[in-house]
Amino acid sequence: MADKKLPYNWERVSPGDIISFKYKTQATGKTKTHTVLVLNPALITKGQKRTSTLLCGIKLEESNRVQLEITAKQIAVFNTMGKSVAVNEENNLYKLDINQNKIQKDVKGVKPRAYNLLSKGLGVTGQYRTYDYYKARANSVYLEPIRLFTKLKEEKIDEKPKQPEKPKKPKKPKQPKKPVEPKEEKSTGVKLVDKGVEILVDKAMKKFKAKSKKDNK
Repeated sequence: MADKKLPYNWERVSPGDIISFKYKTQATGKTKTHTVLVLNPALITKGQKRTSTLLCGIKLEESNRVQLEITAKQIAVFNTMGKSVAVNEENNLYKLDINQNKIQKDVKGVKPRAYNLLSKGLGVTGQYRTYDYYKARANSVYLEPIRLFTKLKEEKIDEKPKQPEKPKKPKKPKQPKKPVEPKEEKSTGVKLVDKGVEILVDKAMKKFKAKSKKDNK
């Protein structure tokens, strides 16, 4: 699959989107590409002197350099806020679909307790960023493919490894069938006739021998 960012529209940016845009920071004065997991697309804050509109989120990368290394534990924390869904599977683009009970309806951003959850669970205080919304939107915005989220659909967190299958017992060789003994043939009566003849012959021989003895005397 290609890892290709796609042009997006600032009006469509919503909590959970992973976007990238060019931004000039005051600290360095350099313009770099920032990749952010959006928490509040346009949060209006009122100060003593002026009202500001801020884009708030977690900074994931800066000019393709990873700023926040996400571990399995951190992914589990993201899952408590919502679930990852495919925006464009062909280009490995995903977003975090944040649960509605963690979204403020009036400003369409995450509630303060969601910030606390992320700060404690992920330790992302150092990666939490606010950007001047109007300065940010002066540049083009893109949906950004993130390696973390491309792996998320393939790997299940806290899943126990499958146990190897038990080896199958070898089948017992089939015992050869016992040869079938031939059935005894039924008597036909012929043998009985033969035996009767033998008896008659035997009697005749005895008489013949006895007669011969008398004649010889």
